[in-house]
Amino acid sequence: MKKAIKALFAIALGFFAVTVPIYWFNLDTKAVKLLEKPMMKHYDNMPRDNRL
Repeated sequence: MKKAIKALFAIALGFFAVTVPIYWFNLDTKAVKLLEKPMMKHYDNMPRDNRL
């Protein structure tokens, strides 16, 4: 039982250590910004079924 609590604590601490820098430096937003141009190029070339 004590081993399981230590393991859960270690997992929670590791998760915290990974997510705090992602939040602090806005890395999620920066990743989306990097992926936006290739994604827009791909979706702009797709044929359209409907006209707006």
